[in-house]
Amino acid sequence: MKRKKRMASAARFAPVLKNALIIAVTYLLLSAMLVLGATPEQHDIQVGSPAPMDILATKDVNDVVTTEEHREAAAALVEPSYRSIDFSVVGEVSSSMEAMFNQLVSLREDGHPDPAAITDAELSALNQTLPVSVSREEYEALMTCDEDNLSHLVNDAIISVRDTLNSTLLEGQEGAAVNRLSRALAATGYPLPLVSLATDVISACIRPNMLIDEEITEANRQKARDAVEMETCVKGEVIVRRGEIVTLAQYTMLSSLGLLKEDSLDVPLLLGNALIVLLIMACAALYLRRYIRHKLTPKSILLLCLIAVLVTGLCLAFSRWNAYMMPISLGLMLAALLFDQRMALYFNIALGFLASLLMNAGSGLFSVTMFSVILMSMIAGPIVLAVFSRSMQRTSTLLAGVLVGLSNFVCTLSVGLINSAELGSVLTNALWAMSSGIISAILCIGLQPVLEAIFNLATNSKLIELSNPNQPLLRRLLLEAPGTYHHSIIVANLAEAAASAVGGNALLARVGAYYHDVGKLKRPIYFKENQMGDNPHDRTDPRVSAAILTAHPRDGAAMAQKARIPEPVLEIIR
Repeated sequence: MKRKKRMASAARFAPVLKNALIIAVTYLLLSAMLVLGATPEQHDIQVGSPAPMDILATKDVNDVVTTEEHREAAAALVEPSYRSIDFSVVGEVSSSMEAMFNQLVSLREDGHPDPAAITDAELSALNQTLPVSVSREEYEALMTCDEDNLSHLVNDAIISVRDTLNSTLLEGQEGAAVNRLSRALAATGYPLPLVSLATDVISACIRPNMLIDEEITEANRQKARDAVEMETCVKGEVIVRRGEIVTLAQYTMLSSLGLLKEDSLDVPLLLGNALIVLLIMACAALYLRRYIRHKLTPKSILLLCLIAVLVTGLCLAFSRWNAYMMPISLGLMLAALLFDQRMALYFNIALGFLASLLMNAGSGLFSVTMFSVILMSMIAGPIVLAVFSRSMQRTSTLLAGVLVGLSNFVCTLSVGLINSAELGSVLTNALWAMSSGIISAILCIGLQPVLEAIFNLATNSKLIELSNPNQPLLRRLLLEAPGTYHHSIIVANLAEAAASAVGGNALLARVGAYYHDVGKLKRPIYFKENQMGDNPHDRTDPRVSAAILTAHPRDGAAMAQKARIPEPVLEIIR
């Protein structure tokens, strides 16, 4: 008992698992194709090398490097802000200078008796004890100069520094002040080595009396940076031209767009495409469950998924040539002919959105081309269904393709004119769009019989083919059981009229009636309509006779299944 329950449970969940597997594989394939279609062409270029071709922005991108350069330049132009004057600096600097000069002057008292004979080692050791480094020339001048002259130099240097600090000395201008004071001392006629030595002392002691207020200055510089707007390269604008040397700014923009070969996968692109496919497939599942739940079998779901993958793959291939040539209406035609017209309308819109995302990223996502593709697919739906409501022959498919091509032409032309594009380019795109409808019809005519044969579908074309008297089973019925054949023709006429009266599938009713008694081919003579006077039941055990008569539906289903008759006709036979 438990084993039977497990088998029943497995049988119940088997279709669910099959459907889940089919949907999962379809989801992965569609997502992969969308990413492949939307991923831009990548280039092998480096900073400082010439660009191999014109490279355009696939979407708006910020020029971070150039913007940062402009911001830093704006910040550098901001004048520093200073704190109030610190008058204590004058006394401190004067004291430091006096102390240094006194230390230098004291060398005259205990200096070398012959300054010109001092060795480099002795001078180096002496410099270790001094506040400033003294060269050989400065040492000789210091030791040999007149005492009054040296005293005047020291006083003039200190007074000059005091005068400077009593006014204003800004932070950062110390070097200019030292140079100015040095020139002033040299102009008074003091020996240049002594002036150089005094300059060293001034440089070591001088300090600004107005310091930069770092906080306010940085705030002002930040305001200047913030006032500089971000440099942006808009979608379709040339980032770098062919032969132009690639700069760091251009390289950074190309990298942020994922246009370099060394770039990693564009994760936002992957995630966005995956979410769009998930949303479209979820809506399709809800639509199927709500409106045509009775038709949902693993085979029918596999058919729809195969059509979706096939059409998306063909659109991807055609988009590499020209986006307007994509055979979007192919999915609509195949779904209407092979599955259900109500489902075909939603199926067409879903495939239109998917195909619009296959635009080569060089033309940019969410562009005029994308809008044109979606609009063309939406308008094509009612046109195709209107044509197929009258007839679903091969010629009807071709007519639908021509009408879709004309509607595509008008849609593309109108969108191009609204977008104020160049008229010649608009007409070219409109002609490519017109070819899309015709290509869709031609592909549909070629693929329909293949899919019919693979899935053994009872389409109108297949039913018309089965109604041909030269079909093997019908021909055998005519030759081996002519009474049954005649009876089937009469039943077919009645069934077709009845089905038409109640709005059913009259063609299916007729074909089903043709084949409903093919099981009698196994023992045709045992059925009254095929007897010519002799009745074999008179010589047969009644139980065997009853078994023969009641077995003909089962025998007919077996024969039809062997002949690959579609399932709806098999149901009629059973």
